[in-house]
Amino acid sequence: MNFFENTSQQSFSDLILGESIYIDKTAQISSLYSNHNKFEILIRPWGFGKTLLLDTINFIFTNGREHSFLKNLSIATLETDFPKQTVLKLDFSDRRIHSAEGFKSFIHTFYKSYLFEQNIPLRLNRDLSIYWMTMYFIRAVASTSPTGRIVFLIDNYDQPFLRFLEDRIANFQDLYDEMLDFYHALYDQVEFIDWLLICGETKFALSTERHEGLPYISDVSYSDQSTCICGFSQGDIHKYFEDSIQDEAEAAGETAEIYLGRVTDWYGRYRFTPHNIPVTRPYSIKSYFSKTNYRTDFKTYYPVERFYNFLPKLLAKYGRNHERLLAPNDCGYLFSDSLDPYNINMFSLLYQLGFYSFTSITLSKNPGFQKYKYQAGMVNNEMNECYLKLVDMAENISLSR
Repeated sequence: MNFFENTSQQSFSDLILGESIYIDKTAQISSLYSNHNKFEILIRPWGFGKTLLLDTINFIFTNGREHSFLKNLSIATLETDFPKQTVLKLDFSDRRIHSAEGFKSFIHTFYKSYLFEQNIPLRLNRDLSIYWMTMYFIRAVASTSPTGRIVFLIDNYDQPFLRFLEDRIANFQDLYDEMLDFYHALYDQVEFIDWLLICGETKFALSTERHEGLPYISDVSYSDQSTCICGFSQGDIHKYFEDSIQDEAEAAGETAEIYLGRVTDWYGRYRFTPHNIPVTRPYSIKSYFSKTNYRTDFKTYYPVERFYNFLPKLLAKYGRNHERLLAPNDCGYLFSDSLDPYNINMFSLLYQLGFYSFTSITLSKNPGFQKYKYQAGMVNNEMNECYLKLVDMAENISLSR
């Protein structure tokens, strides 16, 4: 049995047509859309299937819920109205986005190609600002959409910010301003947008004191509708990995529940809402079950080397004061804070990247108001091993200064 690996090179259609198994998230998508605001952002760590989520949303709106690919999924029986309408999907991990000029070139090329492919009679002068370029483009595309509005999806929106932290962008402020111009154009064209959904690993400010950008955006990362929209719930694991769990448990001489608990200790325990609903990283558990061959040893599958260029330097710069916010202390709402690229809050960054997660969430008993008390800790053994590697690298940097 092959499980779908969540990479940007694969799509919902590839999954359905291939031999892999699609773990149905259309009910969660329906719930999210039923309660959606115009502008929303969803943050999840790497390997949770954000790209697949956006591609599934793209497929639903483009083809309609009656499409044969969807007939055996939850969405086919739900009452949520998914009108056929134009979907635009951008991926900001593109290599060209290393400068303001590169970002503008990326956007202009996308707009020009789309207009040509859809035979939309609009010519966008390359000399236009990205603000006006986007204003004209959105209006023209919406006029051809069946609903007069569009769904706009942006994947890896935070990649330019992470590249800046890696010292791979020379003049970041110019790029930041250009991106904020782009987002402000979307904001000013609100009447032509049904839904803007932005996805990434981390949450950076899309509006600043000096630049309005996108001033109003709802963070659905910690809403009930998105609890299990990315990642595998315990029910998903039981449903799709039952045979592997039973085989591995027998090889280890223990019950399936005890064995699954050990798997969860390594790759699960992510919580995104006050409800005690743990979620497991799809990439890690899929990798584990595809390579064990009846071995019960656990290892790290998370590619921590992707952080080597910036996290050790940030840990050396800011120290480990963020650890004082771990349980038993209350971390407040810092986990959901927007990051300042020039002054990083290390707790927020590490939480959003998936090193920390909720260990306890309690509701205050004060009758006058309801307030949650959040406690956080290292999420699992896999990420603890990764963190220790990064701390060791940070200490070596400090010693070499």
